[in-house]
Amino acid sequence: MKPKAIFFDVDGTIISLDVAIKSFQETCKHFKIRVPISKELLEVTIGYRLTGILHKLIPEALPFTGKFTKYFEDHQIKNFKKYGKILPYVKSTFKKIKKRKIKIGIVTTKKRREAKAILKGYKLSYDILVGNDDVKNIKPDPEPVFKACKKLKVKPKDCVFVGDHPFDMQAAKFAGCLAIGVLTGWGNRKNLKKAGADYIIKDLRNLIKLLK
Repeated sequence: MKPKAIFFDVDGTIISLDVAIKSFQETCKHFKIRVPISKELLEVTIGYRLTGILHKLIPEALPFTGKFTKYFEDHQIKNFKKYGKILPYVKSTFKKIKKRKIKIGIVTTKKRREAKAILKGYKLSYDILVGNDDVKNIKPDPEPVFKACKKLKVKPKDCVFVGDHPFDMQAAKFAGCLAIGVLTGWGNRKNLKKAGADYIIKDLRNLIKLLK
């Protein structure tokens, strides 16, 4: 297997989920509103736009959505190394992929500036980035994947999508990519498989084995 491009999600695939969860909790504290527990946040925050999360979880924050969003984004950018970590084998895997002349795309539900700051902070090299502010519809809709393919001038059938969430798998399959679920974040074998994963790997180290 040698794809022309490999697309990666961010939260739970490249970095730990703690960054988004703890930043959300700290933002709630700042605005003196109810602070959801981590489990509650995990169920709704990963894979959704922030406005959708507020609707589902803390509608009392809706009147100041703009301020909440700005504080949350800034907080993640300032504290991603404090709250989270880059996941095992990410850097080595990216280097091996680049060595094989395979393009790397980042497809995330984070805003572009958040994702760029985090990737730059961890010194990760990639070719293109599609954030939630680059598209009308986010994952599981295939629009972000199609956008990434268009940027790299590749066909979906020649691409692999790697992610930890069922939405990643669904977006990949709807677009026509090979879908690889990774067990470093939100998903488990059962829900990733149900969402359409072609392969499920323990961590990114196993991705290189699949490419051989």
